[in-house]
Amino acid sequence: MEFKKIFSDHLDHCYAIMRLQAQKQDFIIVASEENQPCYAYDLNNDYQRTTVWPDVGGTMTMVAIPDTLNFLATQRFYPGFNSAHCRIVKETFNGQGWDQTIIGEYPYIHRFDLIPQKEKGKFWYIGCSIANSKKDTDDWSDPGKIWVGEYIDDREQIINLHALDTRITKNHGYHRFSGYSLITGSQGIFKLTPPDENHDWQLEQLSAFATSDIAAADINQDGQLEYLAIEGFHGAGLRIYDSSFQTLTQSTEKTPFGHAIWGGRIADRDYFLFGWRAGQQGLELISDTQLTSQLIDVHVGPSNVTVFSKNQQQYVLSANREANIVAIYQIIM
Repeated sequence: MEFKKIFSDHLDHCYAIMRLQAQKQDFIIVASEENQPCYAYDLNNDYQRTTVWPDVGGTMTMVAIPDTLNFLATQRFYPGFNSAHCRIVKETFNGQGWDQTIIGEYPYIHRFDLIPQKEKGKFWYIGCSIANSKKDTDDWSDPGKIWVGEYIDDREQIINLHALDTRITKNHGYHRFSGYSLITGSQGIFKLTPPDENHDWQLEQLSAFATSDIAAADINQDGQLEYLAIEGFHGAGLRIYDSSFQTLTQSTEKTPFGHAIWGGRIADRDYFLFGWRAGQQGLELISDTQLTSQLIDVHVGPSNVTVFSKNQQQYVLSANREANIVAIYQIIM
């Protein structure tokens, strides 16, 4: 497999990424974690760039509103992790660009998500705060919370907001799967299941190993998901779990400041992507449970990475934070 860089653009401290596709329009959105812009690149028009917002930034998460070109995003998650004034905004597509509405301040919210309910325009809201309060950037004495509630899109409001009982130190990673989400931190990996007619929010601990981020793929092609976890907070190693969260493999090579992670299908089978932001600052493809890897790029320090398809061709989108470059690589089989 070959990876050919076909597009790059400068964006200082590029961090959050998203594919936004509706109404025959098709964009990738990339935002900075500093007081810098958020850009939209038009995949139907040779990556033509539109500025979604020119500054403020501090964006950790963006979530699309289904069947629209609108989305929610965090802003002001700075300085460092001492983000008492973090807020969530809504960006509404006006035909040419995006208009912003401030939903409200949500201190220390690092990851959040909207889970669609049966009623159109109504969503379960999940907000994960990396801490509850801080005296300074390095203070982790007040663990983060998992906030849940409902988001009503036509009112642009989060309602019935409350925190679950479990507190998680360095509450960093989040990933939505089918019917559940995984949340990670110093205490391990937790499975969060939204309410239904039979139960309220449910939270179950799956692993006690300190974990920064997680992704899933059927990497050994056995018909069940395996999970790739970045060990520790911005950790220097990897662990692969089976579908029951029993350890299959731990890495031996150091990958300091592990951060970018993705799992899914490329061509006719599943793979993982992984990137780290210190040392070699590599981006790599992982092809099996023994962590066999192929280096895609070096000295780029990815913060987030994903794979998308366009016109029967697949691409890797990487926010190469340490190089300040938004990069797209064509996957050549």
